[in-house]
Amino acid sequence: MVARALTRGLVVVALTTLQGCTTSSQLIPTQPSAVTQQLVVRSLERALTQLDVSRFAGRKVSVELTTQSYGAQSFAKEFVTMWLEARGVMVTSESPDLTLRVIASVLGTDRGQTFFGIPPLNSTLLGVPTPEVSLFRWVRNRGLTEMSFFVFDARTNTFLETVGPGIGRSKQDDVTVLIIINFTLTDVEDRPPPPPGQH
Repeated sequence: MVARALTRGLVVVALTTLQGCTTSSQLIPTQPSAVTQQLVVRSLERALTQLDVSRFAGRKVSVELTTQSYGAQSFAKEFVTMWLEARGVMVTSESPDLTLRVIASVLGTDRGQTFFGIPPLNSTLLGVPTPEVSLFRWVRNRGLTEMSFFVFDARTNTFLETVGPGIGRSKQDDVTVLIIINFTLTDVEDRPPPPPGQH
């Protein structure tokens, strides 16, 4: 009886030590994660490619951007500004001809999951969780951007036209089958073509 209790205690100590070593050596991921950033950027690029701004090339415009995702607002504005300038639009705050009020009505990611198997459980015997047993797991990560340009005369503040909406989607699916078979399906590597004149 004493030997059994001693053995159980040694197992608990060993598992706790092993778990502590494993945890301490792991890197802390960025927030938002790299995958989330990729999904957002790719969906943003794809939404913008649906917006025809060729008639603004060579004209001086100011850019104002509004989105419900406040954490991404400054990045999205800078991205849109660079995207416009790469297509010959002169973005400036000094004496612009036009004001582009950019509304990103959607800019973000969603996540869904389908799972069949045994979830991780806390063991009352050893005091450590048992691992998950995945017969089938499908984790769906989706990026979505919906964006429109509202064009105003910068001098009179008169509304002129709407460009858009442009809708961009991106995805990454992580699949596990029978515990050991893992693969990823993604389209984040498929970037839109560069503007004319760039390689």
